Amino acid sequence: MKKVIGFLRSMKFGMILLVLVIACSVAGSLIVQQGEAMDYVRRYGADAAQLIMALGLDDVFSAPYFIVLMAALCLNLTLCSIVRLSRTIRAAAALRGQAHRASALEPLEEEQAKKLCAFFEKRHYRCEEKDGDRVYTKNMAGFYGSFLTHLSFLLILIIGAAAVMTADVRDQVVMPGETLTLEDGTMITVERFQIEDETGTLDYASVLTAASADGKRQKQQEIRVNEPLSFNGYKIYQQTYGTAGAVRIANLTNGIEEDMLLTESCFLTLDGRNGMFFQALYPGYVQAEDGSVMLVTSTSGAYEDPVYDVLSVSGGVTTPVLAFPDETLTIGDVSFTLLDPVSYPGLRIKHMHTEILGMLYATFVLIVAALYLCFFMVPVAVKVTESGYAVLSPKTQTGLMIELEALLKEEA
Repeated sequence: MKKVIGFLRSMKFGMILLVLVIACSVAGSLIVQQGEAMDYVRRYGADAAQLIMALGLDDVFSAPYFIVLMAALCLNLTLCSIVRLSRTIRAAAALRGQAHRASALEPLEEEQAKKLCAFFEKRHYRCEEKDGDRVYTKNMAGFYGSFLTHLSFLLILIIGAAAVMTADVRDQVVMPGETLTLEDGTMITVERFQIEDETGTLDYASVLTAASADGKRQKQQEIRVNEPLSFNGYKIYQQTYGTAGAVRIANLTNGIEEDMLLTESCFLTLDGRNGMFFQALYPGYVQAEDGSVMLVTSTSGAYEDPVYDVLSVSGGVTTPVLAFPDETLTIGDVSFTLLDPVSYPGLRIKHMHTEILGMLYATFVLIVAALYLCFFMVPVAVKVTESGYAVLSPKTQTGLMIELEALLKEEA
């Protein structure tokens, strides 16, 4: 049993777990999370998509193996912290005991001993007297640096997991030019969205403008799959995308026009009987030698040659029509002009609870303090008697020794 516990708290086991957790986190950062199956096929190809979903890489942070890894890492850090705390307490007590028992002393005269005592008191060393000897100690909190560092990592894991699990998550489609107002009044505007960059390379990116409810704070940023916008406690991710048809409807009798976006099948009519029924939008077509047309049903990029599949309904007669952008269908007193499709983003909006975020930030402060204790607060104990002195510390105290030698020479 001792061997098992020894392995579970060992640095080797901890490093293995840490490497595996980092590998999973990198995969989760590079691969779109919680997407649809066809989205993975479009992005990575059929074989890669099948492998991603088989390994659970489409939702890494909720996968059973990732949860087991995190639990094992927490166990490792907990055991390390317990062991290190007991060792730390013993090490601090041992340093004081070694100082009181020190026998190899640098010779001193009585006046020099008094001068050393005054020096340590001025530097705020803590003094302990025993059997007429004095032991001055300082930076004993430095013993706890390693323990607090392990404890900080443990708290970061636990509180970070709590922050992710309790976060409010919503997926929202926002058309370019539209503004989404969140519950606290924060406004998110999609300035523009692109599927491909200027060279035709796939590059799913949105330019967002976020503004606080009072309008005093504002931030604009281009976001991508793994480059979210952080604002006012929210993280906004580029989650998915889509392409909507667009049509301009004009009433020929009064000249009123209105533009509409078409994201699903619908019947556009003014009188309830005559109008245009939108069925689907296809990204392109292939024309055979005999003149027949075969529609392209899917694409991972922008719609290069979009085709509208609509029905013209007039006087009880329904006529199927394949139309292209800039074509106009006139049905009665209404004209329907089909426009270029509009690509739009699907945003994932996460909101962390303020209390948990505050605790997470506090753990970061704790780890900075712990590292400061480790590297800048080196424990030291100095025994001073009328006949001599000795300096003890886990690390070489070259600077202190030089100061003491200089002080003694002045006294001489």
